[in-house]
Amino acid sequence: MSTTLSFDTSADYCAAALVQDGTTIAAQSLAMSRGHAEALVPLVRELCASTGTDLSGVDLVAVTVGPGSFTGVRTGIAAARGFALATGAPAVGVSSLRAVAYSARQAGSPSVLVVLDTRRADFFAQLFDSDAEPCGDPAVLDAGAIQDLIRMNAPVVVGNAVARFRSEHVGPDMDEGMFASGLGVPDPADVALLAERILYTNRVASDTLSPLYLRAPEAKIPTGGGRLKF
Repeated sequence: MSTTLSFDTSADYCAAALVQDGTTIAAQSLAMSRGHAEALVPLVRELCASTGTDLSGVDLVAVTVGPGSFTGVRTGIAAARGFALATGAPAVGVSSLRAVAYSARQAGSPSVLVVLDTRRADFFAQLFDSDAEPCGDPAVLDAGAIQDLIRMNAPVVVGNAVARFRSEHVGPDMDEGMFASGLGVPDPADVALLAERILYTNRVASDTLSPLYLRAPEAKIPTGGGRLKF
C-alpha cells in the first residue's frame, strides 16, 4: 500500500490530503489569505490522527509550487522538504496551474485554459490538453491575450480568476458555457495523483521543487543599502 501526503498553500487556502493507492482517505481545506505556515502542520497532524496514519509511513510528499502567493509557495515548498527529510520519502512539486487543469480534465473539452488570480489586473494562465498535459508555457497574461487564447482554442476555462474575467472581459462572441465554476484552486488529492505520475514516470523528485513564481518579487533591495521597500 502506497500513501501520499499532499498539500497546497499557493492560494487563499491551506489544504491537505492523504491518498492511499489512488483513493483519498482524508482531506481538509481552510480558507485563509495568510498564516499558512502556522496552519499546515496542525492540519497534517489532524489528518494523520483521524485516519490512524503514521507520518513516518508516508511514501511520497506532494506540494504545489505555484504560481500563486509568494509567501504561500515558499511555505509549501519548505514544508515539503521538511516532511521529506523527516519521513525519508521523496518530495515532488506540481504546478498549481496543472493541478487545476487536472481537476477539469473531464469537463468535456479537448483543451483546458487555467486562469489564476495574480491580485493585479493581469492573470496567471496556461493552456492544457484534455489529460492536463501542457500545450504551452505558463505565463502572466493580460485580458486581451487570454481572449485570443479562448477564441483560438475554444477551451473550458477554469481557475480562481474566472469570475473576475467573466465579469470584466467576456465579449459577445464568447460562449458563457465554456467558463466552469467550482474548479478554482488546486485539489490536494489531484496534486497527489499528479505527483505520483511525475515520480513514477520520470523518476525525479527534488528537482521539481523549484518555485514557479512567473514574476519578480515585489520587495526590492535598495541599491544604496537601507531598509526594504515594497
